[in-house]
Amino acid sequence: MWRANWIVAAVLLASLASVAHTQVFYPGRCPKTPIIKDFDFDKYHGRWFEQERYFVAYEMLGRCWSGTYLKDTSGKVSVRLDFRDLLFSRPKQLTVDIIRKKPYEEPNRLTYTIPGVPNFEDHYEVLATDYTSWTLEYACVDKPPFGHTRIAWILTRLPNPSLPVINTAKQTLAKLGIDPKLLKKQDTSCFVHV
Repeated sequence: MWRANWIVAAVLLASLASVAHTQVFYPGRCPKTPIIKDFDFDKYHGRWFEQERYFVAYEMLGRCWSGTYLKDTSGKVSVRLDFRDLLFSRPKQLTVDIIRKKPYEEPNRLTYTIPGVPNFEDHYEVLATDYTSWTLEYACVDKPPFGHTRIAWILTRLPNPSLPVINTAKQTLAKLGIDPKLLKKQDTSCFVHV
């Protein structure tokens, strides 16, 4: 029964991920973003707590999201997504596999797949991070001839970071040409006991 629920949740997440790219729309093509040549993926591993993000459809699944980057003994990387379902506030988990298609040329650009969901793949990138307190993740998808969609996230190492940490992340986002005014504060009330 648990596996069936997980598969339904994974398929729903995959469906919502494709819908999510329609949330914040811009004219023209996706802007160029910086490649972080010295991006240290091993240093990036560990848990990140979602603080703010652009509106995305998967908000319907839950609240209090966090992602933990894990590497197994073979070197395979996955992200365990932890959240609380909206209906009963029960803890839930989904795991996605992470691939870096060009680990040397574009080390901060990531692709994820959902185990058990064939032919699904999506992309995002780390725009900037200090590895120890905040990170900016971002996805942009061209939708010719109409324009493009963007999603931006601010994640932090601590479940309840200080205001200067959030402000630094927002200032960095703005310097990279991503509008921080479109970010929505996320529910972090479940992180009290983390």
